[in-house]
Amino acid sequence: MSLLDHTVSRRQVVVTGAAASSMVAVASLASVHSALANQAEATPAEGGDEGPGLPPIPEGATVVAEGLWNPGNIVFGPDGTLYIAESGVAGGGGPGEGAPATPGAQGPAPLVPPQVSQLAPDGAQSVLTTETGGIGIAVYDGEVYVAAGGASVGVGLAPYPGENTINAISIETGEVRMVAGLGAYEAENNPDGADVNPNLYGLDISDAGEIYVADAGGNTIYRVDAASGEFALFAVVPNLTDLTGATPTAEEEAMQPGPRQPVPVSVVIDDGGYINVGLLSEGWAGPNILAYAPDGTYTEGASGLSTIVSAALGPDGLMYVSQLTDDFSGEMPAPGNVFRINADGTLDPVVEGLFFPHGIAFDAEGNLYVTVNSIISAPDAPLGQVLRIDAIAV
Repeated sequence: MSLLDHTVSRRQVVVTGAAASSMVAVASLASVHSALANQAEATPAEGGDEGPGLPPIPEGATVVAEGLWNPGNIVFGPDGTLYIAESGVAGGGGPGEGAPATPGAQGPAPLVPPQVSQLAPDGAQSVLTTETGGIGIAVYDGEVYVAAGGASVGVGLAPYPGENTINAISIETGEVRMVAGLGAYEAENNPDGADVNPNLYGLDISDAGEIYVADAGGNTIYRVDAASGEFALFAVVPNLTDLTGATPTAEEEAMQPGPRQPVPVSVVIDDGGYINVGLLSEGWAGPNILAYAPDGTYTEGASGLSTIVSAALGPDGLMYVSQLTDDFSGEMPAPGNVFRINADGTLDPVVEGLFFPHGIAFDAEGNLYVTVNSIISAPDAPLGQVLRIDAIAV
């Protein structure tokens, strides 16, 4: 998967995604695979693949799409088609196969390339393109826009072709065009002054065709013109030390010198035009959402959660966020959840017991769709799914 390259310990672990690193604080993904294999209640792996099965899905949930390679965010098109961004699987052969001999060498090609799948209103599932994929996804003016991340630069490798780009796919023809490449800007300018580490994540698009995309590694938000690809730095997200006023312990400072990084992962533009940026959080009490005005000023939103990876507005006008896991320690990380952010800023869990949930979206009736098994899909492991849970945002 191409998840995040920031953890409490800042350790980087190359895992299943197309080019990148994972957020593994204590448990390794190998131990997760082992734990899955030993689960008596696990379901069979999808698509005929060998390997451990997935834990049971929550009561009331229905599988609507499966066989997905580390699914990230999801979005509905105007006709009710659901589009699914997939990160693919890292670790294949190709340039630089195996450990690179020198810094700056290119890492291995993906074992399974990123892609974008689609789920038609009648339930038919197909692949829209295998030319690009990633995490962030949005639909605008007949095209599906995808943010392709990648942390090669952060671990001293040359970026693989297509890393840290925004690409658009024609819904009618499937043709792909690159809109903008943003990785070089982080590498050359390092706006937050921390480690140089581009890794694009969530995005959203305004009615005027302005893309706002989060760089989770660079701790920045960029504004990109969807038609021309011209871009500008919109905001440097403040670090958690400044936001909370907390001081790292000696142990935390030894693991991650300097301020605690915010790691912006999701972007949602609300009806008032505010650009709501979700922060991963690293276990410190602080805001999970920063609501940016178009002029770049912000106010702090809901707080109290950790490992937030995606957000979406429901038809009820409220924001919902997905939590990858409630606790990443131990042999088997705790299940993740989806929360509703109420108008007064309080939080209510609406779906619990999800296995590594990520992207969330709602249909017009308020039914919730959520991707699960979003970070360990591989040929020897179960593949990702999309679940539907009815009547959540009504």
